[in-house]
Amino acid sequence: MLSAPSQLLMRSQDVFQTGKWLLVNPTDSHISTQLDSSELHVFHQYFDVYQTSSAQDRSSSHLFAASYPTDAKFDGAVIYMPKSKDQAKMLIANVAACLKADGDLLLVGENKGGVKSAAKLLETVSTQVNKIDSARHCALYAAKVDKEIKPFELQSWQKTFDISEAGVQYKVCSLPGVFNHGAVDNGTKILLNSDIEVPNGRILDFGCGAGVIGCFLGMKNPKSKVVMSDVSALAIHCSKESARLNNLEVEVVASNGLSELQGKFVSVFTNPPFHTGIQTDYSVSETFISQIKQYLVQDGSLNLVANKFLRYSELLEKRFKLVTLIKQTTQFSVYLCSRVK
Repeated sequence: MLSAPSQLLMRSQDVFQTGKWLLVNPTDSHISTQLDSSELHVFHQYFDVYQTSSAQDRSSSHLFAASYPTDAKFDGAVIYMPKSKDQAKMLIANVAACLKADGDLLLVGENKGGVKSAAKLLETVSTQVNKIDSARHCALYAAKVDKEIKPFELQSWQKTFDISEAGVQYKVCSLPGVFNHGAVDNGTKILLNSDIEVPNGRILDFGCGAGVIGCFLGMKNPKSKVVMSDVSALAIHCSKESARLNNLEVEVVASNGLSELQGKFVSVFTNPPFHTGIQTDYSVSETFISQIKQYLVQDGSLNLVANKFLRYSELLEKRFKLVTLIKQTTQFSVYLCSRVK
C-alpha cells in the first residue's frame, strides 16, 4: 500500500501526463510505477528506496546521489517533505535549478512531518504558491518557479567543523539532512571517550553519518582499514569529504543495513539509528544486531552506544557470549560485545 503522501499525490496525477518530471525522495518504492507520466525521472537520497525502486521500475530513470545535476531541465518536479527543514531548503534550491523557466515545483508530505511550512519554503523560488490538495493528514503544495534561481552548488551548503575527543583532533564535513548536522551528538561523544580499542585490520563504522566515528578510528590507529556505511547519499558524500579533510584512505559504502558490505571485520563501531515518534522503532538496529556476526571474524568485537531506555542488552546477549557494559550515563549505555554465538 502506498504511503499517505503518495496516495495524496495520486489524486493529482493528471499533472504528470505531459512534460518531463522529476520525483524527489519518494517514500514508496513503487510510486513511480503508479504515476501516469510521459517521462519520469526519480532522484533518491536514500539507498533502500533507490535499490528497490530501480529494480521494480525499468521504465523510469533512477539516480542515487547527494544532489541532482542541474544540466538536466524538467517541466516540473515533486519533492517529498524531509524531516529536516534545512534539507528541504537545500532540495528546493537544487531542484529549482533543474527546472525550465516557470516550471512547476510541488511539495507533498504529512502535516506532522512539517509540510505546513511548505508555503514559506517555496516562497524562496516562487511568487505563486498554493495548497492544491489535502487529505489523510497530508498536504500538497504547488509553486510556479518564477523568481531568479541561483546556480546550485552542494559545497555551499556544507559545514566543516573541528572535533577534539579523547585526544584526537580532526575535521568533519556535514550537510543538512545528515544526523546531528554540524555537531557531534552526545551518544557518539560517550562512545569516543570510552577508552575503546581500535585494532589493526578492517573495521566498520555502521550508520556513519558525517563520518565522525570512522574518522576518529582512522586517526587513532593509522594501521586500521576503515570502512564506513550508511543508507543516505548525503552521509556518503560527507564521510568521503571528512576522510579527505583528514588525509585518510577509507572505503565508504552505500548500503541498506549490511546488505552491500563484503568481507569480515575485526571490529565494528556504531551509534545505530532508531526512530522515535508515536512509537519507538529500532528495527534497523535489531536487524543489524541479528546479522552482524556474519561480518565479524571469529574473535571480532562490536562496540555500540545506545540511548539507555532502548533495551539493546537483551538483543545483544542473544547474539554474543560476552556483553560488557563499559560505560553508562543518565542517557546512554556503551556496550562491548565479543565471542559471537
